[in-house]
Amino acid sequence: MSQKNEQSAPERPDCFEGMFGRCPEMREVFALVRRIAPADCTVLVSGESGTGKEMIVRSIHRLSRRRDCPLLACDCTALAPTLLESELFGHVKGSFSGAIATKKGLFEIAHQGTLMLDEVANLSPEIQGKLLRVLETRRIRKVGETAEQEIDIRLIATTNRSLAEMVRVGDFRADLYYRLNVVPVSLPPLRDRPGDIPLLAMTFFEQFSRQMGLQTVGFSPEALRQLEIYPWPGNVRELRNIMERLAVLYGGVRVELQHLPAEIRQSRSIVSSTEIPVTWEDLKVQKRRMIQEMERQFLTSALERSSNNVTKAAEDVGMQRTNFHALLRAHKLKSDGLG
Repeated sequence: MSQKNEQSAPERPDCFEGMFGRCPEMREVFALVRRIAPADCTVLVSGESGTGKEMIVRSIHRLSRRRDCPLLACDCTALAPTLLESELFGHVKGSFSGAIATKKGLFEIAHQGTLMLDEVANLSPEIQGKLLRVLETRRIRKVGETAEQEIDIRLIATTNRSLAEMVRVGDFRADLYYRLNVVPVSLPPLRDRPGDIPLLAMTFFEQFSRQMGLQTVGFSPEALRQLEIYPWPGNVRELRNIMERLAVLYGGVRVELQHLPAEIRQSRSIVSSTEIPVTWEDLKVQKRRMIQEMERQFLTSALERSSNNVTKAAEDVGMQRTNFHALLRAHKLKSDGLG
């Protein structure tokens, strides 16, 4: 999703709060955001990495009654549990080694505003329990303090993993999941909205070309078709970065197929026009083959991005390590890396 330049970019019918999309799935997301933003309810935004979860959170905040108060974000993957507790709840002087002064936590600083918990699936069981109590009581207690204080915030959580699946296998508290999942907003991966790829590509390419003072000529039909075929494992974030690269290298000229990065040029459609099934049995066979091939490409791409580290690959795609290993075995794929 693109970040709109509010100073210069005109309003467009396919643009909502700086995000672009024409497909039905994104139109549904935009309509849902409009509806829930003023309601002050807790929201759980899910989607693969790079689909624009943070932009959805910012849109909800901008359209809410809390728009004039802070929007703060906490990356739940960046800190150890003890440091994360202090970051969220604050601490009093002397409560632990290194606590040389009393510190406000994000819950307190975000008073009357919005707090985003980014990648909430990574919270430790202990922090999950403390967060559940906050959602139930709307009160917090600093680390090392006995007194509680009331807070007035809107909480929005994001995740690139299935919390429902984590609840099923015992990795996430069910009671916390239901507290967070008051209104779910699910963002589709870019590969499931191919009709939006030309729109996003042109929007980003024009934006970066304009920043460099270059005229935008556009893309050849062959180049656009190849952009639609590519599965975009990094989603809209990857598309935006590729468009910036193309604007730097080829801004001012028409982007042709040969100008695209090798991984995009070499991508192939799973089913060619000559392979369209003609019977119901043919369709079922073709579907199985398509799923198998897509799973294999999914696995190899994840391993390549993680330098063959299975643990990291599983985390990046939002799977349990054991499930990722099982899928590798099913496709007879091996990893020589760690994890």
